[in-house]
Amino acid sequence: MTYWNKLLILCTVFTLMFPANLFAQEKTPSPQRSLPPGTVMLPLVTLCSPLEPAEGLFQRYGEVSFVDADAVFYIPGNKTVNGKITIYMKPGFEDNTFTLMFQVGPLYCMIASGKNMLPIDSGDPT
Repeated sequence: MTYWNKLLILCTVFTLMFPANLFAQEKTPSPQRSLPPGTVMLPLVTLCSPLEPAEGLFQRYGEVSFVDADAVFYIPGNKTVNGKITIYMKPGFEDNTFTLMFQVGPLYCMIASGKNMLPIDSGDPT
């Protein structure tokens, strides 16, 4: 059984064992505000697990933590969730991969993963 299969099974079990309001205190209401014209709230679904991802990402993909930052995610209902973003990346410019994780409380949520992350070298900051 692969690492990601085990992670998916653990996430499913964890979700069924704990009520949805267990982490309600992590959500901080934001003032009611309207979104700028043309902006939409995209409801995304992400896999979350209580397992620290660093060892699995290193063993499977050679990825190491590269950047950490405090972050806020907007969720439906004009609310936010505070947490920490970590970008894991396989060093080098060839065959590199990356994973973007959001930690909220004891959970680690995979936001995105991909390959060929390179710096923008256009010289134009826009």
